[in-house]
Amino acid sequence: MNFKDFLKDRIPYIAVYFFSTLSAVIIMYLTFFIKGDDISINNVLYAFIVSASLLLVFLFYDYYRNRSFYKQLELISNSKEDLDYILNLGTPNSNEQELFKRILLNTYKLCGDKTIKYEEAHKQYIYFVNQWVHQMKTPISVINLLLQDAQSEDNKESYSSIAEENEKLSHGLDMMLYNARLSDFNLDFNVETLDIISIIRKVINDNKKSLIRYHIFPKIHCNDEVTVHTDRKWIYFVINQIVINAIKYSKAEIGESKNISFKIYGEDSKIILSISDEGIGIPKEDLSRVFNAFFTGKNGRKTSESTGMGMYLAKRVCEELGHNITVESEEGKGATFFIEFYEGKNIFKF
Repeated sequence: MNFKDFLKDRIPYIAVYFFSTLSAVIIMYLTFFIKGDDISINNVLYAFIVSASLLLVFLFYDYYRNRSFYKQLELISNSKEDLDYILNLGTPNSNEQELFKRILLNTYKLCGDKTIKYEEAHKQYIYFVNQWVHQMKTPISVINLLLQDAQSEDNKESYSSIAEENEKLSHGLDMMLYNARLSDFNLDFNVETLDIISIIRKVINDNKKSLIRYHIFPKIHCNDEVTVHTDRKWIYFVINQIVINAIKYSKAEIGESKNISFKIYGEDSKIILSISDEGIGIPKEDLSRVFNAFFTGKNGRKTSESTGMGMYLAKRVCEELGHNITVESEEGKGATFFIEFYEGKNIFKF
């Protein structure tokens, strides 16, 4: 609080002070007037000047006496993350300041206790989700093994449908697991220098059954090794989510084939990975909301397979990693997602 604000808060006190002084002068003047004596106007002005000077001196003294306390309160009010300033409040100069200090310390303690309580509950929830997802992934693996052993020509189509639904279930569980881990992202990443093409090839290999099933051919337009600073597991999730969406919305008709293209190039001190499909594209009115949570859009309502969380999580992960993700699309002509690995925005480069 500066001195100007300090004076604004005390305008009522200053007004009452001058009113009381004026009242005293008027009473004295009337007393002299009744007695027939005269009073000099200079004496009245002199009294006002002395009174105002004393008031101003007192206000300066009162402000500087409490200035350190006001500064500490201002630090607390401007703090967006750290409330530990409350613990460092100086010695109060009045009973009012002592009351403020007790209120702040009590509020700090109550908030701390509640935060600890909710953090513990959140940790238990995350632990439960992780355990549950891992338990669900075990029968999925067993189903895959049984399908491989039991697959025959007569039942090939049925087994293929079961395998497809099993892949969707596995992907849904993975998404839930990544969503649960995002809240503790700072404890669950390992930044290293990675060859981004090796990650792309792993994504392609992990989705090869779906790519073959829907006659979609991946193309990587870069033969040289390109390294970026990122986390292997999290960037795999982002690229894999884009590829899964591309497959979902690029299913070729019988006798047709489509492509998914991966391009890597440098631009303005950053490396850009673009992933383009030849699917149904994203309507213009949906483009600005692609990365919103639970937004399925026109295409999601058509297929009834979208949860609206995949691209939201991909955006969240990129923000946590210091990367950027954008999309360009035209309805009926496919979509292109861009991931920017920009050194200046990377939170791991100091």
